[in-house]
Amino acid sequence: MFRLQGAKLLKSVLAQPNTLISCRETHALAALVGETKMANWIFLGPPGVGKGTYAGRVADLVGIPHISTGDLVRAEIKSGSPLAEKMKEITSTGGLLPDALILDILHKRFEEGKGNNETGFLLDGFPRTAAQAAELMKVTDIHLVVNLSLREDVLIEKCCGRRVCEHCGKSYNIADIYRKAGPEGPEIIMPPLNPKPECADHLTHRADDTEEIVQKRLDIYNQEAGPVEDYFRQTGVLADFEITGGIPETKPVLLDFLHQQLSLQSSRGSKQ
Repeated sequence: MFRLQGAKLLKSVLAQPNTLISCRETHALAALVGETKMANWIFLGPPGVGKGTYAGRVADLVGIPHISTGDLVRAEIKSGSPLAEKMKEITSTGGLLPDALILDILHKRFEEGKGNNETGFLLDGFPRTAAQAAELMKVTDIHLVVNLSLREDVLIEKCCGRRVCEHCGKSYNIADIYRKAGPEGPEIIMPPLNPKPECADHLTHRADDTEEIVQKRLDIYNQEAGPVEDYFRQTGVLADFEITGGIPETKPVLLDFLHQQLSLQSSRGSKQ
């Protein structure tokens, strides 16, 4: 039910001025977050779907911190803490950090947030397994988990189209994606995010953004994702959101969707 909702919302939004919708929903969502105090959120989704991008923009709009476990790990390694050398040794050889270590770092970040009177967070990049999800729920309450999805063939094309300016570091995407609605899913329109003239001659392509490597990443993700989604679905906090457009089109729809889901969760909580 929720998976189709994002596409339906997008069609209704495209018929209206995006700026007005974005402004209206931004204020409505921010106000609801302030009223309910239910802003401990997680964005799940496959590599390249845009978890970090959307999490950062939504967090800024509603006034909660965006927490990326990848950023936390990198910051911890740079800090020179007692854990830094151990973490550096593991990550430098391509190993995965133990769950307990990641949870310790997250717990430390949550405690810092409490000390700074933060009212919530938007977490992306964690959890990756059902065991991690269960342990996370022991550390903090989770009010809403949004599972972002995108058709796999589109996701691969999108990842392969990513470019970065080696001079200024700005990210672009040269993929011009269009899919007709059909058995595979709804219509998808994703125009390219073309580089500025001053960046056009300085674009680089990540070595791991090839079809073969992206597919391998997705295969690994798909093996792990099901149990995590099932865990949060059983706890009643998971909502699926299918992306069918670029960031300008999707952001206001996502804000509207978040408002609906938060209202639903708040209503459920008041009845318990």
